[in-house]
Amino acid sequence: MWHPHWAPRKNIGFSQFRLCQCHVGSNREVKGCVPKKAPWQYLISCVLQHIVIPQPLGNSGRSQKTNECKTTRMNRLFSSSRPTAQISMPVSANMTPSEIQRVVDVNQIQGIHFGRVEIFSSTGLLIALVEFRPFTTMSEVKVNQWDELSQCLFCETRFTDPIATNGQILEGFMFAIGWPKCSTKNEQFGLYGSVWKIKNAKDEWRNRGANLSSVCCILGQSLRYVGDNLFEKIQNFYNSLGVPSFDQANYEANMPANGGAFKFASALTFTMNGFKNAPHVDKDALLYVLGWWFQADKRTGQIQRDASKRCTGGKLIFPNEHFWIDLSACHGLIQVVWASSTFVHYTDPAQDNESTTLV
Repeated sequence: MWHPHWAPRKNIGFSQFRLCQCHVGSNREVKGCVPKKAPWQYLISCVLQHIVIPQPLGNSGRSQKTNECKTTRMNRLFSSSRPTAQISMPVSANMTPSEIQRVVDVNQIQGIHFGRVEIFSSTGLLIALVEFRPFTTMSEVKVNQWDELSQCLFCETRFTDPIATNGQILEGFMFAIGWPKCSTKNEQFGLYGSVWKIKNAKDEWRNRGANLSSVCCILGQSLRYVGDNLFEKIQNFYNSLGVPSFDQANYEANMPANGGAFKFASALTFTMNGFKNAPHVDKDALLYVLGWWFQADKRTGQIQRDASKRCTGGKLIFPNEHFWIDLSACHGLIQVVWASSTFVHYTDPAQDNESTTLV
């Protein structure tokens, strides 16, 4: 999983949920439960922390997006009250793995494996919006953009160390590039990076700006893909603050807007190598986050296009809401928007193989 920051058996298929309104883990239809607000209205009212969708939409792009949406039926699931047979007690933040195993049987709660799915709470709050995008539904240009992005991320691991101060990380690696968020006024800050690694590759580190700039543009174009109103809201907000984008190596106080129409992501984090974290609720003042998962070649950093080399496993789990998202079900990209500061969630690791890792 990777996300830029603005400041990661016994399953029931979704064919039985074609009426689009049901309780998680049951077949009974529910009438009159559709929230009054559309899901994206919730997103437009907040600032996203994570965003990755790699294709600018011109007229042809918008047409293609419309056609793709027509091929999948929207499924709306409503989180019901906690079934005692599935979860013996609510999962709280920072539970240990052994404690989680005692109270949660993942095989008995709803798995999400394909299509485009919206999950709402019983009060109408959007918990998560999931979209699986197989490579077969994407243009070669889009996949090539992901290749560029993925290789750039892998290259950045040569200049920075894995984050070691996040107590929620249990396995695997999380990396960050760009400008860390500050928590106090007038706090000193700088770029993520390892002094020793950069010292041994000064020229490469200085010359990586063009690649990062391209990534910034792809991210901004991706945000516009989600929604023009959301794009403009976030762009105007951050340009007014004059925050640096993560491809900028220098920062000046009261600097003007950075000038790039799409360059306003100040930092970016990504995970790999069987990443796993503890149950938690994000402490950021952001209601929703948006992240993407894909599989990449460990050696080259390129998108793994060979389906026979895919790794297996990997779940984003919402234990108290009784569902999980299959992060390796799709030979392509998986986009998830979720209310990270409201609902407890955690990631179970994928089983990487010799050549492939889940990012």
